[in-house]
Amino acid sequence: METPDSKEKQQKQTPTHEALLQTEWATIKQLERMLSDPELTVKEKTNVASVLAFHANTLNKLLSQNGQKDQFDELNLGDYVRDVEPRIARHFRRDFKIWKRTLSYRRY
Repeated sequence: METPDSKEKQQKQTPTHEALLQTEWATIKQLERMLSDPELTVKEKTNVASVLAFHANTLNKLLSQNGQKDQFDELNLGDYVRDVEPRIARHFRRDFKIWKRTLSYRRY
């Protein structure tokens, strides 16, 4: 038996491609503002940078589905890390070396 609530749920539409793009851009801009916040600790900024990278990747996938060229091709990860605060860059490089070392221990 269908209730009025279940009919409302069925009538909800999925967001359009343009709405998803706008949401991703808004999220990326908010994360960039958070990165420039001096009150965040290094760990918090590292987490924000990780989330920013995830959303940039998602935006690239959405843009490629739309047939547009990737917006973030000009800047590779090394260039991005150079623009980041030196403390955060040191932490990133240290974590990356540890990740590579543990990855090389695995046998597939």
